[in-house]
Amino acid sequence: MKHFLFFALGGLLLLATVAPMAQDQPKEKPWFDMQNCDFCKNLIKDTLLLPNTIWEHHDISNGLMIVTLVKPEYMASYKKAMDDMSKVGQEMMQGKPVKMCGFCEAYGKLIMAGAKIENIMGDWGEVTLITSDKPETLIMIREYAQCTREELAKMAKK
Repeated sequence: MKHFLFFALGGLLLLATVAPMAQDQPKEKPWFDMQNCDFCKNLIKDTLLLPNTIWEHHDISNGLMIVTLVKPEYMASYKKAMDDMSKVGQEMMQGKPVKMCGFCEAYGKLIMAGAKIENIMGDWGEVTLITSDKPETLIMIREYAQCTREELAKMAKK
């Protein structure tokens, strides 16, 4: 839970800081960028983690449920990646510039819009719930989920 809290707070700080510079940035960026996103690159430190992890994104009545399944022998790597992501969030909250992919930026925007994020870690992986009672935020959550499903499907075909 703490890694998402740091990520959430960091995302808010970053978006508030870089919003004025957005017009100088390219309009399109990769949804996932494991090489250049300071958060996501932690997922490829163990080159076997991603091939042994499954992410499912399911719409629920008030948002999104993300189910992350990790083969038992890679759970330590997964937890390490999540801890390292938390460290990036902490550094960002202290003012360090952070590069983010479209997925991570969109996640931060959901937090800024007031989405509630709950995390449940298990021995098999984790479940993340992203919910909101506000219709405009629920639309953002649905768009985030759909884009993520589409991008994961593209990655699976490669």
